[in-house]
Amino acid sequence: MNPIVDEATDVGYQRPRDPVELWLARQWQHVLGFGVGIRDDFFGVGGNSLDAALVINGVLEEFGIQLPLNVMTERPTVAALAALLREQNARVTGPLLTIQDGDGSKPPLFLVHPVDGQLGVYGHLAQALGDEYTLHGLQAAGFWAGTSPLDTVADLARAYLDAIRAEQATGPYLLGATTSAAAVAHELAVLLGDEVRLLAVLDDDLLEPAPGPVSSDPVEALAVWRAHDLVPEDTSVEAAERMLRVRQSIEDAVRGWPPRPHPGVLDLFTTASGPSTVDLPAAEVRVHECAPDDQRLAVALRELIG
Repeated sequence: MNPIVDEATDVGYQRPRDPVELWLARQWQHVLGFGVGIRDDFFGVGGNSLDAALVINGVLEEFGIQLPLNVMTERPTVAALAALLREQNARVTGPLLTIQDGDGSKPPLFLVHPVDGQLGVYGHLAQALGDEYTLHGLQAAGFWAGTSPLDTVADLARAYLDAIRAEQATGPYLLGATTSAAAVAHELAVLLGDEVRLLAVLDDDLLEPAPGPVSSDPVEALAVWRAHDLVPEDTSVEAAERMLRVRQSIEDAVRGWPPRPHPGVLDLFTTASGPSTVDLPAAEVRVHECAPDDQRLAVALRELIG
């Protein structure tokens, strides 16, 4: 019995936990035509050998890693295949990762990472919004190849501005972020000016309540993350140290940032117990109270996106 195959159990949608899983989940969506969780079996959900060859070719183009043709049979889940790629030091090459391919009928939504610098928190939101919506995520420097953490909001925003412009040369732009790193999305909106049609700030608890305070000790932090399925099983202590460094750099950057006024509207989505405002100046702040439920948040966002 193959232990890797046995990992693919019917446990409902499970979101990607790191950049490699996120990239693979999007690649599978592109090939299969629908979104998948990290433990869905590729062939069990309808993939075939030709589809598998497309995934393998995509891995070669993105990471420069030539996988054997039978790899999808031996590792038929995103989680299992991502583990193999990490063994071969696969790293994504830039800040922008597509979380979900839409059908082109809606403008893309660019989502800035939370304070942890990663994008997995948006996986359930993408599912709830629906397949017609395109979601691009901006992950922090330190998680893409050849980079160290950036330590100012200005540096983060400039790096992400270049990535956004490369993907979409002209506006209007739709931006979003969680409250923990909203300052970065706010500065992006300031840089883009009147080309911004939406600046949405989402209370972190609307997406994924934190398991508790994050320990500064990598061994302790890693144990908590593993217990809550927030990182891949093979995440090393060294990787946890990098994750904590990135997190600390973002916390420091946001804490000391003097925000400039955004000339447009800021839409704040919050829970009943969450913040009724944010310390980010805008021409207008609109507050939308939501239950901590992906579907209800998605409905509210769809009304603004159109």
